Amino acid sequence: MEYTHILVRYGEIFLKGKNKYIFENKLISNIEKITGKKIRKLRSRLVMDFFVDHGKLRRVFGLVSYSPAVRVGKDVEEIKKAALELVRGRKGKFRVETNRADKTFPIKSPDFNPLIGKFVGETLGIEGDYKNPDYILNIEINQEGAFIFVDNIKCFGGLPTGVEGQVLLLIEDEASILAGLLFMKRGCSVTPIALSSIDISLLQQFCPHKLELNLIDNLKGVETFSVDVMVIGQNFESYKKIDTSKLLFRPLIAYSEREIKESIKLFDTVHKKD
Repeated sequence: MEYTHILVRYGEIFLKGKNKYIFENKLISNIEKITGKKIRKLRSRLVMDFFVDHGKLRRVFGLVSYSPAVRVGKDVEEIKKAALELVRGRKGKFRVETNRADKTFPIKSPDFNPLIGKFVGETLGIEGDYKNPDYILNIEINQEGAFIFVDNIKCFGGLPTGVEGQVLLLIEDEASILAGLLFMKRGCSVTPIALSSIDISLLQQFCPHKLELNLIDNLKGVETFSVDVMVIGQNFESYKKIDTSKLLFRPLIAYSEREIKESIKLFDTVHKKD
């Protein structure tokens, strides 16, 4: 069975109270710019039509996970059929979890879980395991229909890039790129500057707008920028004093060289999978 939709989830935005809509709207804008696809709000859920290169969603800071899903009508037999096809061929024990957001659906979640679980298990000859399943068959029933999915693809979380102001990013090496990514993950937009030409393609992959590398002749050149905050990629071993009026942040100061390489590799892996 082919997927029809993608269910998208965010995390920290829930904590923003009355400002939540600002963060949510920015997240939606960033998703559409990075993926080139439209997304819509369905109550407290974000939903997209399925697209093949959905791995691009992992490059959107603010998302915690997403799931390719099949949407069917709110009909028990339709749900059974879709659930059967999603589980078919998977190995291991499973559990069914139902979220009945549409309370007009006549069967409550505690009753619907064993109903679907028994049907799938007996039809395919596989075991259910409530406590330690190898995978979970999820069913979300809302006003649009029933969304059925198994896979939960993790994203980087954080806040949507662009909700927390602008910072300068002094790019000297690979660690500087990581420092920039970490600040983008905390909601900041970055203005990359460097003393010589350097590859910023990894930074660009996670940024919802076009980045331009600003070349300066020497470090005094940073004073020509009106942005008051500058981020640098130094850790404890590479620490050096920089004479500037800017407020400096060194997010990697406690990182070891190994941790820097492993973190960069994690971001780069997402980049290359696209």
